[in-house]
Amino acid sequence: EAEEDIKGWGFTDPRLRPFVIISITYLLFTVTDGAIRMIVLLHAYNKSFSALEVAVMFTLYELAGVFTNLAAGMMGERWGIRFTLIIGLCLQIVSYGMLFGWEDTWSKETAIVYVTIAQMFAGIAKDLTKLGGKTVTKLVTPEGKDTRLFRLVSLLTGWKNSLKGVGYFLGSALLDVSYEAALGFMIGLIVFAMPFAVFGLDKNLGTAKKKNSSLKEIFV
Repeated sequence: EAEEDIKGWGFTDPRLRPFVIISITYLLFTVTDGAIRMIVLLHAYNKSFSALEVAVMFTLYELAGVFTNLAAGMMGERWGIRFTLIIGLCLQIVSYGMLFGWEDTWSKETAIVYVTIAQMFAGIAKDLTKLGGKTVTKLVTPEGKDTRLFRLVSLLTGWKNSLKGVGYFLGSALLDVSYEAALGFMIGLIVFAMPFAVFGLDKNLGTAKKKNSSLKEIFV
């Protein structure tokens, strides 16, 4: 029975297509997510920003996740995982694009505010994209196949952590070439990932079959 289960529900199964597509997109995004942290950190260090000033640049990146996680769930149940994934990828491009505008002539105060806002978009993008990566495993797992679900989650989590490390390395290495090269390469990865989400997923994937709680119902 176990052997039949493996043959009948392996990685060649068409039901796993959304998982494969979202995983590729999510993992490519993860490289850029790791890279943006190192690029901002090391570029700010090269510009003689203090540790506290660099920490401020990351505040909205982290805080954005608190609100995005709540909103992303409701967006996903209404418009589907494809929608949140595409929005997340687009916001990551916005964040990297804004970092191109970081001018050497700016005062430290101006640079901190500007980069903090750019990082905020990256934080929102991270959690919108993560919704697809974490949710699709449950959606494609047949009922009663919890062991297979755990394996898929473990696989995706392991690759995510590994590729975030790759992002740290690539961001640092490319920064030695040039700041613009590092940003441009990462935007290229996101652009490469975009068609998988746009053309490979059903727009109704992940939408709720019934009405979920509203924000008002959650907090009131």
